[in-house]
Amino acid sequence: MKLFEGVFAAALNLLPNNNILNIISKAKQEPYKSFVLELFQTKKKVNFTYHDSIINFLYMNGIVEPDQVSLEEMYVKFPCPYVQKQLFNYFARELYREVDGLYSPFEDLSDTITDNSIDIRRLLQRYEQYLQANREMVLKDAPRRKNDLRVYEAVFHFHFFLYLVSFFRGYEVRIFPEFPTGNGAIDLLIRYAGQLFGLELKSFANQRSYREALKQAAKYGQELGVTAIWLVLFVEAVDDENRQRFEVVYTDEKTGVVVRPLFVQTGSVS
Repeated sequence: MKLFEGVFAAALNLLPNNNILNIISKAKQEPYKSFVLELFQTKKKVNFTYHDSIINFLYMNGIVEPDQVSLEEMYVKFPCPYVQKQLFNYFARELYREVDGLYSPFEDLSDTITDNSIDIRRLLQRYEQYLQANREMVLKDAPRRKNDLRVYEAVFHFHFFLYLVSFFRGYEVRIFPEFPTGNGAIDLLIRYAGQLFGLELKSFANQRSYREALKQAAKYGQELGVTAIWLVLFVEAVDDENRQRFEVVYTDEKTGVVVRPLFVQTGSVS
């Protein structure tokens, strides 16, 4: 984690608070806000072109920059993880300042958190149950894409992050988002009782991207110095058969890191 802290400190020195405020003020304006929200999606990269007025505006204001992969490939990315983190925090809190009513004050939470550890599987089950029970409220004011009126993928990532912050309020749990690539990759790190839990957030698109996500999660787990990492897969709908098929523990041959994939269903349960 010293590497991340060093990068964070360097970025902080290069980007004074007034610059970050300027970046946020530009990014929250339409039509640029919709484009920025789309950049937080984890399914595919967005092509960079100088012939797009929205991309040009964001580029000129330090919100995005080109990621040159080859002569033929160039994608949009955030200029650094620090900028991405600040935008993530801003939009998350703009949508969901508080996430209340997660559990009764008398409820026994020992199936999820004890003095020594956190059961991530049970935590994710609790979140999915909460999302299903309060889906109408959660999505009531959520921004939607104009072309198909679907909620932006990032909305669920924002909500999940603040759900965790609210769930562990009163506990000595630290939760912080990390963005190791400057693109759509989103990871939530949880520190508790001397342990580090890594949760890589993805949207399930197809089997190929699922297999790639397993390898990426293992690589990131190695960088974090953990032996196991959780791959949280947001999906519109998933049945019990596919849960059993894809929620299978994966051990990466190169890194030895164990990846534990788990689905979170975002669509309503019929």
